[in-house]
Amino acid sequence: MALLRRRNTIVDDIADELRSMILSGQLNPGDFLEPQKSLADQFGVGLSTVRESIQVLAAEGMVESHPGKGTWVRQDALSTFFNPKLVKNRLGQLNARQVYEARLVIEVGLTRFAAERASPEDIQQIWQAIEKMEAAVALQADFVHADLEFHLAVAKAAHSHLLEQFYFLVRELLSEVITELVLLPKVKEESIQLQKEIASAIEAHEIPCAQEAAQRHMNYIDDLLQKYG
Repeated sequence: MALLRRRNTIVDDIADELRSMILSGQLNPGDFLEPQKSLADQFGVGLSTVRESIQVLAAEGMVESHPGKGTWVRQDALSTFFNPKLVKNRLGQLNARQVYEARLVIEVGLTRFAAERASPEDIQQIWQAIEKMEAAVALQADFVHADLEFHLAVAKAAHSHLLEQFYFLVRELLSEVITELVLLPKVKEESIQLQKEIASAIEAHEIPCAQEAAQRHMNYIDDLLQKYG
C-alpha cells in the first residue's frame, strides 16, 4: 500500500482504504485485519494513526476489536453500506411484492454464478447451513438465521461481492415477512428440500439446473406471499 498523500486527512484515508477492502470482498465478514503494526508499516504511518482509523470503522459498526484477539470484520458489516432501515425511510412504505421481485432477479442470478464459480469450500459452507436448518426446525429464530446463512453462502459462492450486498439488502427488507412465513405448516421442511436441490445443482456445477432450482424456490415464496402475505 502506498503512503497516503495528505497528512491532515490520513486517518480518514486509511479508514477509506480499509472500508474499500471490505466493500470489494478483500475482507469478508469474520475476517481478521492484519495486526496494527503490520498495517502501520504498509501504510507508512504511525501506530496511533492506524488505531484511530480502526476506531472510525468500529464507531460505524464495521469492525470489532478486543485486546489480545485483534480486529475483525463484523458479521453485519455490510449493513453499514446498505442499511435496510435507511432504505425504508427513503423509499417510504415498501411493497413486499416489489421487494420480492428484486430478490427474484438477484437470487436466481447469484445461484447461476454460484453453480459456475463455487469452490469446494463454498459448497461446504452451503451444506453446513442446510444442516443447521435441519437441526433448527423446531426453533423459529434459529431456523431463520440458518436460512439466511444458506442464502448468504450461495451469494458468497457466486463471487460477485456487489450482488452479494444487494441480496443482503433485499433479504433484510423482507425479513419480517419471512419470519412470519416460516411459522406456517410444513414451510420449514419444504424450504429445506428446495434448498437441497439448489445445493446439489451448485455442487455439480449444473448451471441450468441451479437456475431452475432457484426459480422453483422463488416461485414457492411467491405462492406463500399470495396466500398469506
